Amino acid sequence: MNNNLWVWGYVLDKVPGPMMFVDHETHCSLETGAAYLGADNVVFMDSTTNLANLNDDLFQYVSGCKQVVCGLEHGRYAESAAAVSEFSLTHPNVLGAIVDDFRCIGGPSDDMQPSELREVYQALKSKNPALQLYLVRYSHQDQRELVPFLDYFDVINYWVWASSDHYWRSQYQEDVRYLRKLYGKPLLQGVFMHNYGEHTDAPIPMDMLELQVEKIAEQLLLQRLSGWVILQNGWFCHRSHRPQMQWLKAYLDWFYGTLTVRK
Repeated sequence: MNNNLWVWGYVLDKVPGPMMFVDHETHCSLETGAAYLGADNVVFMDSTTNLANLNDDLFQYVSGCKQVVCGLEHGRYAESAAAVSEFSLTHPNVLGAIVDDFRCIGGPSDDMQPSELREVYQALKSKNPALQLYLVRYSHQDQRELVPFLDYFDVINYWVWASSDHYWRSQYQEDVRYLRKLYGKPLLQGVFMHNYGEHTDAPIPMDMLELQVEKIAEQLLLQRLSGWVILQNGWFCHRSHRPQMQWLKAYLDWFYGTLTVRK
């Protein structure tokens, strides 16, 4: 069985070391963060930073994970997708690839057209047709703009950039239903451990973490979500994030430890 829990982040080639989108050096590599939370799966973002990072020196550390999704380097999406396809032939736990921040305003893919995504999609499946293409989308985006792209991706990874009590209590459940109806594709829900949305050097507030995790768990039990993704491992070992990490670990231990699954 696979618990459909993912950790998003980066493998460290040197410990401690710097990590993308983490303000300080970290001791927590991707495989360590996944093991701490008991996550079977990881989103390997090293290849987003540089396609050359899709190599055995780094990947060996996540070779024991059940499923790995590899990030596509911005500006080299089709080339990266073809490389992931080739890499998957000798690394059977590679499930697919992900385009981060898809069509975010001002981002690398903000004006990507369906024909361009089709090229990425076809490149990913060129050597291994079973691979899946994931797109990152945010709650503040107009989700209808993806309708012309529907034939060229497989899974949505959904995120709430700036959380609010109102959104999680009043809007989230309806958005999940809407996305499932609109796309007809699996949804993975993202969970931020760092408060990127409010541009602070702080973890997500504890009350907001508790609220969203409870709401996400409800949707998982209703089988409206196919999994959840915790971002990102570089913050896991920071003392400022310790209360949130310990609360989340205890919650996940309880959630999975009391969940009966029958085939």
